[in-house]
Amino acid sequence: MLEPEQFRPPWYLRNGHLQTILTGFYKPKPPLLPPIEHKIPMKDNGYSLVFENRPTHPAAEHCEEAVLLLHGLGSSHAGTYMTTMAQCLLERGVRVFRADLPGAGTSGKYTSLPPHGACHEEIWNMLLLLRDNLGIRRWRISGVSLGGNILLRMLTSKHLQIDAGDSTGELSILKAVAVAPPIRLSDCSTQMEKGVHRLYAKYFMGALKKQAKMRAEIWPRWAELLKGASFESIRTFDETMTAPLAGFRDAEEYYSAGSSAAWLDQIRVPTEILIDEHDPIVPAWMFENVVLSPSTRLRKTAFGGHVGYMHRSRMMNGTRTPVSKNKQLHRWSDSWIVDELMK
Repeated sequence: MLEPEQFRPPWYLRNGHLQTILTGFYKPKPPLLPPIEHKIPMKDNGYSLVFENRPTHPAAEHCEEAVLLLHGLGSSHAGTYMTTMAQCLLERGVRVFRADLPGAGTSGKYTSLPPHGACHEEIWNMLLLLRDNLGIRRWRISGVSLGGNILLRMLTSKHLQIDAGDSTGELSILKAVAVAPPIRLSDCSTQMEKGVHRLYAKYFMGALKKQAKMRAEIWPRWAELLKGASFESIRTFDETMTAPLAGFRDAEEYYSAGSSAAWLDQIRVPTEILIDEHDPIVPAWMFENVVLSPSTRLRKTAFGGHVGYMHRSRMMNGTRTPVSKNKQLHRWSDSWIVDELMK
C-alpha cells in the first residue's frame, strides 16, 4: 500500500480539480448485504439512523470492537466511499457501522435537524448508545470531509471522557482517521465564494436546494424557513437555513461551534489527518500554524483533490498494486483509510 507521501496518480490525473470532479462519477457498488438499522434519538424528538454490517462468522455479533464511518456534506451512509470501505472492513472480519449524519440520507425522513458540521455531540451520544445497547466499547472511527471535522471536534470536546489507553474514559477509541476535514468552517465557506471554486458551491447549492424542498414537504419548520432562504452561497444558506434549524443564532455561531482547528492539540487518541496540497475545497493552507497534539499526525498528498485520489492499479494476490499500464481506476484513499484504522 502506498503511503500518502508516495501517492502519485497517472500524469493525466495530476490535477486537483480533475480529481475532485472525476470522483463524482466513480460509483462502484460493493455487494453489501442489507444492513441492520439502529435508531439514534435526536434532540427534536426524532431520530437518525446508523447502519450495521457484520462479518459472516457468528462471533462478530458479540465482538466488543467495531468501526464507525462518517460521511461528508451531500453524502450519506450509502455513499461510494462509505460502502467501499465497509466492504473492505467486512473482508477483514470487522464489524462496521455507517452513520447518517442527522438529517442526511434516509435519516432526513425521521428528524427535522439538518446535516451540519457541529453535530459532534450527536455522534458522541450515538457511540454511548451503541455501547449500552450492543456492548461495543472499543471503536475505530473514520470521517471524510465534513465527517472528518466532526470526528476531530468530538475528539477535542470529549478528550477527558475518551479512554485513550489509560482506562479512565467512558469508552475507548483506538484509532481515528480524518480525510480532508474542513477544520475552519468559516474559511471553507469563504473559499467556496472565490473564482473557480464557485462551481463547487453551485453544485452543492443545487443539491442543498433539492434537499430543502424535499424536507419542507415533511417538516413545517423547513417549509417556514424556506420562504426566506438564500441559495446565493454556502454561507447564506447556512445563515438562513442550517444555523436556525440546528439551533444556532447565525452562521458564524454555527461555524465557531463546529470548527476543530483551535483544539487539535487536545486530542489524545492516535489520529491521522490526511490532506491534499491541491484540494480546491479544503485548501492545505488551512492547516498552516495549527498546533497538533503528540498523538496526531498530519499526512499530505499531491494531486489527490478533494477526496478524489483516483489511481490506476491491477490486482495481485488480492491486493491493489499501482502499475503504469492500462488497468482499472480505483480510489486509493479508501483502502489506505482501512489499513490505517486497523493498525
